[in-house]
This record gives sequence, structure tokens and C-alpha cells, in this order.
Amino acid sequence: MFSAADVPVNYPIAQHCEMSFLKSPPRQLYFGCLKESVSGGGETSSTPCSSNKIRYSQDRLSTYTFQSWFDVGAMLPWTQLFATSDRNEVEQICHEEGAPQPRWIGDNEDTFFQQWEDEPTQLHPITNDRVWFNHAQVFHWSTFPAELWFSFCRLGDIRFLIRCIFMWIVVVIKYRLLGYRMALDVRFGDGTPISVHEMNQVRKAIHNNLVFSSWQRGDILCIDNFRCSHGRQPTYDFGRKILVAWSNPFDKTSVSSLSVEAVSEKVVTDQMRELVKSCSDNVNMTSVPGAIDATPDTSPESTLSRGGAQELKELFISEILPAFPNHKRHVSGPIPTFH
Repeated sequence: MFSAADVPVNYPIAQHCEMSFLKSPPRQLYFGCLKESVSGGGETSSTPCSSNKIRYSQDRLSTYTFQSWFDVGAMLPWTQLFATSDRNEVEQICHEEGAPQPRWIGDNEDTFFQQWEDEPTQLHPITNDRVWFNHAQVFHWSTFPAELWFSFCRLGDIRFLIRCIFMWIVVVIKYRLLGYRMALDVRFGDGTPISVHEMNQVRKAIHNNLVFSSWQRGDILCIDNFRCSHGRQPTYDFGRKILVAWSNPFDKTSVSSLSVEAVSEKVVTDQMRELVKSCSDNVNMTSVPGAIDATPDTSPESTLSRGGAQELKELFISEILPAFPNHKRHVSGPIPTFH
């Protein structure tokens, strides 16, 4: 069990499918609320990822392969991320996990640099539908101020507008004028940067289908990671606390090339029913099934200590769930329907 995000809660987190850039991202996500936001914002937003919902984006980007650069040195030190200072051991870990081999760059060749290539869409592991599955807008240099602007327009909080203007100035100077590259950067497969105009088309398609789910203490939210993206709306309530667990890692390279018509409707229905039952049963169980044992092969380590994670888990099970035996989800927006 992890804290859902360790960046400050007044930072927006753009819509994304969890770990989409990894070979084996999780199929299910489970969010739980320990403390909701009592001020504006703080909702978990979601968007259906079906191709008909983000048609422009798929048509524009389907002929490209994304390349992602991971300059971990600008985030966590690679020695902390891999729990070793031995470069050979780091390269061996990447090899064992099927990750691209890193390059060592910088004046002292001590900066970890890794490049991934992936497709912007994937096939859903059950329905075989083509879905929008990537981190393009999350890792674009214009995303942070753009998401702050959306938050200001929705909530009317002047603090988001002030911060939006400030961040536009910062990112334009840093990434456009001085030529810096983001620590996590996504471009077209041929190396061409994705323009702000192109990225705004992606954002427009996503925000036109956005649903906002407000939290109450004791809420649990289950998400099909290949069906629905998620994000976090910013808030200035710094007490907000959401936990997350995931299960059932799925190897994207194992998806068959069967057409949608070739997938048995009965098989799809039975598997969907099983997934829904699994999610609903979790409320009465002592843990999320498979959340620990089936963690994806390249899952990041939690920033919580083992003891801290266990303490949060026990608190959620022993105090939060029993306190809400008849709890009903608070709806702050329409429930999305998938076709």
C-alpha cells in the first residue's frame, strides 16, 4: 500500500494510466481515503480512454512511437532509486526487468539516462478495444501551468491563477529559452518535440470527458487501469490523504491481435462480472487481493517506510472501514458510461 502521490497536494497531476510506460502495468488500481479535502479541489478525476473519446489524439499520433527520457538524476538520485551505487548492478537490474539499458551522461558520466519507446495506444486485455494509454500530457513541459489554468477556471481560486502565471514564466524561460529538458520527457518517435498546440488538442479531448469524484473519509475507488485514466485536482488543504494499491500486472506485449469481433461476448461479460465482484468484495476483506504479491515487475518503491505503510494499512482496515458499514459514495459529477 502506497501514499497516492508524494508531491504537494497543491500540484495538479494530469490524467494518466498508471505506469503506462512499463512493460507490465497494473490492470486494477484501488484508492482509499483516510482524510478528504475540506477546501476546494482535491478530487480524483477520471476519463474514459476509449478511442472514440479521444479520437483526434489517436488519429494524429497513431503513426508515431513515443520516446521517453528518464533523467533520474533530476529527481531521486539513481543510487537511492536502485538501492546501490554500483553502475554494473543497475544495468543488471534493468536487464532482468526487461527495461532499456541506461546510458551514463554528464561531465562525470554519473547521470542515469534511460530511453523508452512505446505506442500511444494499447489493446484492452479483456475487450480488445483500442485505448489511449500513455503519459504524453503528464510529461510535457507545458502541462503544469496548463492544468493550473484549468483548475482556476473550474474553482475560481485566485491562488491557482497566480501560480499558473508564475509557472508559465518559469517553464518558458527554462525549457524554451534556455533549452533544458524535463527529467521525464515524451516526444514523437522520430524525436520531434510535441508542440503546445498539439498537446492542447490532447488536453481538450481529455477535459471534455473529465469526471470529478469528491472524497469522503472511508471511500474506496476501484479503477480499470486500461479503461480509465486518473489524475488529481490541486487543493490547498494539505491534510488530504489518499492511499493506493494495485494488482494484476499485465504484459502489454502479450496482447493478441484478435479483432474486437473475434472476442467472445460471453467471455468478456464473464470476466467483467468477475472484475466487478473482485472490486466490491475488497471492502469486506482484510487486504486488496494481489496488491503486494502481484506488484508490477518494475514498480517504484514506496516513499513510506515498511512500518509506516503497515501502520496506514492497519489503520484503514481496523478504524476506517468499520466506521462506515453503510457508507455510500458521494457523487460530485456524472458517472461515466463506457460503450
